[in-house]
Amino acid sequence: MLAKASLPTLRTRTTTSLAQDGEAQQPHAEPVEVHVVARDGTDRPGGRRFGTLVHAVLALIDLQSSSVDLAAIAAVQGKIVGATKEEIDAAVAAISRAKTHPLLQRAANAAKVGRLRREIPIMLMQDEVLIEGVVDLAFREDLLDFAGWTVVDFKTDRELAEARDRYVRQVQLYSRAVSASTGLPARGVLLAI
Repeated sequence: MLAKASLPTLRTRTTTSLAQDGEAQQPHAEPVEVHVVARDGTDRPGGRRFGTLVHAVLALIDLQSSSVDLAAIAAVQGKIVGATKEEIDAAVAAISRAKTHPLLQRAANAAKVGRLRREIPIMLMQDEVLIEGVVDLAFREDLLDFAGWTVVDFKTDRELAEARDRYVRQVQLYSRAVSASTGLPARGVLLAI
């Protein structure tokens, strides 16, 4: 009985690890839109710390906030992650441009009516594996051509092409989890900032 009880009955994986291994590939998965926010032409910082900073600020700001509010939140989050002034300034510039993107404008409109969610944990059962992850942003819309959730994953990579397929698989998992939990259709979007 002890030997049997010591065997795991449930395997867990993160969406990131499944997508990286290619195990998240679904033959009839919904396509994922990929949008790229134009950069200002300067060579900006990159790496894990910069990505963490951008994600943290995007999780906290009002999508219709002023540039003063954005800079203040970025300064605090920058201190938390140990970012340099250059990284904080670059994050503010990148997020300022991203806030003007039509996708985030739609998310801001959804926020006004309580239909925006950020940093939401998800779980999904697939082939006897519990998949876990965190969705950066999801918002609900009722449009003529689509009524459901738009699931957005932010990426700050300098070269999106290198990991594009992996990121698409990750967003597909997020979208399936959101759809399964809400009972509504969900579509995925990669937003490269």
